[in-house]
Amino acid sequence: MDIFGGSIRFDSVLNSLIVFKDVGFWAFDWEDDMNRAPNHGTVLHSMSCATIQINKDHNCHNLAGKPIPPSEMANSDHPRLILHSFLSPETCKELQFIHKSCSTIGYRQNVFSTTLSHLIATNSPHLILPFIPLREKLKEKVEEYFGCEYELFIEFTGLISWTKGASIGWHSDDNRPYLKQRDYAAVCYLNSYGVDFSGGLFHFQDGEPATFVPMAGDALLYTADSRNIHSVDEITGGERLTLTLWFSRDKSHDEDFKLISFLTKIPLNNPDTRSNVCLPLPASQNMYWFPPEQSATYQSGFDIRCARLHVLGYQLYSTNARLLADEHSSREFSDIILEPLHVVRGNDLFDYEFANILHLLQAVQFYHWKSPELKQSEVKMKPTKIISVSTSHQENIQLLKRQLLKDLHLAETIFSSGNDGERMEHDWVSFSGTVGLWEDYTSKLWHNLVSRLPNWIANQSIFLDQAVE
Repeated sequence: MDIFGGSIRFDSVLNSLIVFKDVGFWAFDWEDDMNRAPNHGTVLHSMSCATIQINKDHNCHNLAGKPIPPSEMANSDHPRLILHSFLSPETCKELQFIHKSCSTIGYRQNVFSTTLSHLIATNSPHLILPFIPLREKLKEKVEEYFGCEYELFIEFTGLISWTKGASIGWHSDDNRPYLKQRDYAAVCYLNSYGVDFSGGLFHFQDGEPATFVPMAGDALLYTADSRNIHSVDEITGGERLTLTLWFSRDKSHDEDFKLISFLTKIPLNNPDTRSNVCLPLPASQNMYWFPPEQSATYQSGFDIRCARLHVLGYQLYSTNARLLADEHSSREFSDIILEPLHVVRGNDLFDYEFANILHLLQAVQFYHWKSPELKQSEVKMKPTKIISVSTSHQENIQLLKRQLLKDLHLAETIFSSGNDGERMEHDWVSFSGTVGLWEDYTSKLWHNLVSRLPNWIANQSIFLDQAVE
């Protein structure tokens, strides 16, 4: 059988599909059921003199089933590693929830990002906890594969999404003077090509695989230097989400030092703040305005938080929105969305006050993360009061919408996706119960953070301490 210009056979001993080519061999993952197709059909690795297979424990073996020394793999001309299903589906969904409820304008055109330092700065430090086991696991895998155990520090951790129009040409990840500290990269994909987004394929300039097709849960590890020059095709639809980390041998670029410094400035145990412990505080308005070049005047474009709510079918209501039409008022829309807000869907106004737009957005995104899988028994039903939207309500809703979504078509182009259930079925009773679950989720993470922080400060390192729960 011919595939990609080579012949293939199934090796029953290794339980893998082997592709023979002139340059060597390629090993594909294979499901336990031999009648099923290869897992994603994506090349795991290619070397000029050896093949590696990634088993279910993500260990590396050659065709004889023997472990391959990291030094041998790291000495490849283009050292890289693909780990399929490295992240669980639930982990991917949790990270998507964090990004879609906390992200800001990113570092490139049509790119959005969520950094750990930003989570801390916006009073959501508890949301760094889901990252910690992933950071440790990825660092361990990078050090093991590239043969640099105990040498690396995490230089950057962030969630990055690329939307329609975003792309990047050939480059290495250390191609600027201020990036020379970066030695290795790890990119974990949170959603899938052809399902959640189109375009956005990852290409290597040299070596194999030449093209990587992103699928949710897969991780791609590679050196940050010129041995792995790569590019990303333009996104043509949807939103491509990744968890991205860079690693450095330079201790002065250890991200943990900076994060711990920020964490020590938060009054985690202040009794006066305990009642509002889980409430996020928005950053400055210009960090949420797209396109960023319009943030000086806000004459066109849109607020990305409001846009994410809009594509899910929600709108904002504030009793103070009427002040936007008062020529004698000095109130701006950026002031109003920092104040209590209500959420509206269709002709229904949910009679619950959210502290600000980030609080409201986190609750809505949490509902869209959890509601498809929640059993009715898991939701604590609360009395739900729904108010029919009146004419005066509608006027206020539209006043705020016109200020926050000046370019509605652009907002829908950037954030709408054809497959992620944006307009999923909505139930106010479940929504009300899920707001309570969001409070439980954030409170649990918050107290977990408080219990772990003393050890982090003492060790100047962020890590999982199994003795602390």
